Amino acid sequence: MKIYHYLFTFVFFITCSLVQAQYWIGIKGGPSLITHDYRYETYKDSFDVANNYNFHLGAIMTYVASKRFSVTSELNYERRSRTLANIPSITDSASSIFNTHYLTSPILLQVNFPSAPLSFYVNAGIKLNYWLAATGTMYTTDIGNNTGGESIDYTVVFDEINSSQKQKSIMDANRMQYGLSAGAGFYLDVFGGDRMLFDFRYNYSHSNLGFNGLSNDFENMLSYYENFEYRNHSLTVSVGYLLFYNSQLKRKGSSSIKQKKRKKRK
Repeated sequence: MKIYHYLFTFVFFITCSLVQAQYWIGIKGGPSLITHDYRYETYKDSFDVANNYNFHLGAIMTYVASKRFSVTSELNYERRSRTLANIPSITDSASSIFNTHYLTSPILLQVNFPSAPLSFYVNAGIKLNYWLAATGTMYTTDIGNNTGGESIDYTVVFDEINSSQKQKSIMDANRMQYGLSAGAGFYLDVFGGDRMLFDFRYNYSHSNLGFNGLSNDFENMLSYYENFEYRNHSLTVSVGYLLFYNSQLKRKGSSSIKQKKRKKRK
């Protein structure tokens, strides 16, 4: 696992070091469709796990290697949700909402098909995901003697043996997760030489949220138990706004906008 850490970190810094010519920088965000892939499908024999809609928001930078090829890197905040309800017995039922928060960084090789005013592209590459935090709400009738049948709101902590009453600890959580991304989209040229971005992408997660290490916080009830050996895949739609920057012209003491104006005067 450590080898993958070093490899992806090396690729990330190599990508950043290439930023010495022309590139686009901006912001992007949009909705996400989250799906859940369990290692052991028998978990779904006891619980109905629903797909969920959520969102992502972040910064994007695209290094322009040539008219045809470029490298895109991003730093995003992503919120992912999972809801489930057990297939109830005669007396007990359970439901749960689990919200996770991630800092993600895709690094993508992009192939461009330039034209005006629309430029199309396809891209693919790796995606790094760091699990920041999580919150949840849980309801089960078999703990009604302690809660009166009310829902329990909690905050997740990692690897803490003595968690507080409103905390639940995940033992052996897999906080650094890896995946692959692939997609397509197009740029729309707007006023002043800027661009609007429209991106469609599928994100495949290779890593589970946990390593089969459950704490008592998630397994001391009859009608509900948690399983963190699952992966979050997602389908995202993004809209962004990008600004062009030419570092070579900047080092000469002029911007790309000024250079265009001089050409018009001639």
